[in-house]
Amino acid sequence: METQFVTDVKGKRTAAIIPFEEWERTEKAKDILEHVYLAGIIKERKNSKTTVSLDELLKAEELTRADLES
Repeated sequence: METQFVTDVKGKRTAAIIPFEEWERTEKAKDILEHVYLAGIIKERKNSKTTVSLDELLKAEELTRADLES
């Protein structure tokens, strides 16, 4: 099966129908790229000295520890 396109009344492509196996490969590739991207962010931040305590974060978001329990 080849890719099929859905078009609007003017003939502009609005969607594509692809074989399921191709979609699965695309999803797997997307997952891998996401992991690579996140690994890069972690590597960049690993030696970062900037940290924020939970209380500081809650204060910045105008929340309290009690808000977390509800």
